[in-house]
Amino acid sequence: METRLPVLQKTNRPGIYVHYPFCVHKCSYCDFYSEGIGLEPSPLEESLFSKYKEEVLLRLKNFPNYRDLVFDSLFFGGGTPSKASYTRYTDFIKFLKENLNFSPDSEITLECNPEDVTPDYLQGLYDAGINRVHVGIQSFLPRNLKFLDRYFDPETYTRTLEALQTSKIKNYGADLIFGVPGQTEKEFYEDANSVLASGVSHISIYALTVEKGTEYSRKVSAGTMAPPSEEIQEKILQDLPDFLGSKGFIQYEVSNYSKPGLYSRHNMKYWTYEYYLGIGPGAHGFLPAGRYSNPRNTSAYINGTGKNPDLYETSDPFEEILISLFRIFLPIDLKDFLDYFPEKKERILSKLKQKTTEGKCSLDGTIFQWDPKSVLFLDSEILDLANQES
Repeated sequence: METRLPVLQKTNRPGIYVHYPFCVHKCSYCDFYSEGIGLEPSPLEESLFSKYKEEVLLRLKNFPNYRDLVFDSLFFGGGTPSKASYTRYTDFIKFLKENLNFSPDSEITLECNPEDVTPDYLQGLYDAGINRVHVGIQSFLPRNLKFLDRYFDPETYTRTLEALQTSKIKNYGADLIFGVPGQTEKEFYEDANSVLASGVSHISIYALTVEKGTEYSRKVSAGTMAPPSEEIQEKILQDLPDFLGSKGFIQYEVSNYSKPGLYSRHNMKYWTYEYYLGIGPGAHGFLPAGRYSNPRNTSAYINGTGKNPDLYETSDPFEEILISLFRIFLPIDLKDFLDYFPEKKERILSKLKQKTTEGKCSLDGTIFQWDPKSVLFLDSEILDLANQES
């Protein structure tokens, strides 16, 4: 019997994203703001966490009704947040709960590197209030990790999943990459099966891409490194929904799969046009005052020499909602979203009805869902929806 999926609706509950910028080593393919600083803790860490608190209070002034709202997600990303001591998170989460209304069932996530996932560290995170961790495995094959220019310790890497299985944090997931030059489909599925066997509730599976401005991009352009294997990427992208579906996982977004009901509540806010505080160097945020971004420089962030913190930019909800909302593969009630642009509502529904007749999606009133096969041409479908002249 087919599982009936819950219909997504706007929650009007904000979240918080906190960017921790430090890594052991900056990977050549990564386009997130991060600084490789080696194995030792950063001497700036104490100042950084103090600045986080300062920024939270500053941003709340531009979120006038925040006391009336309930926050239900907190996400520590990076960089490598697990480079910081769990005592930092204990203190910071306590500060947030003293200044904001958090729902009792809030999702509090921390991204980890495999090497940092030890029983003691996970226990410290659990005691701090973190109830979800996501580990950047990427691959178990040293050849792939070397190509990706990742720091890894083969001794601890293999113990990561065991530490997760025995931890009190029961909601955990992993990231994998596919399309690394030379990687076979068999190797990718071996990686996937290793992660699945550990009892993960969530899995993010990303195609290796050439991101402008990265070291990998420069080397591909110079011909000194091979580009991603696009043929294998397309095949895996096509087969993944069925493969992971047979393991009890639902594709809820282009690159993200979870057990029923255990999708990333925080990441969903980005795709469903919810407000969120973005805290830290390189972080982006979205408040009633508008969107903002912080300087991609830790020293400038700490010393207040970066961008004007009162600078907020307004944007067109039509384009933003279409580009993000239609990445979701769960059924969505479009009603509240279409209300942001009532004059375009009928044209969008008309286009979706046409796509339904072409077998690309389903539409029942305002309840919409993509067909899984649409993942292969999703970008062009979204561009078509956003095109106001067609």
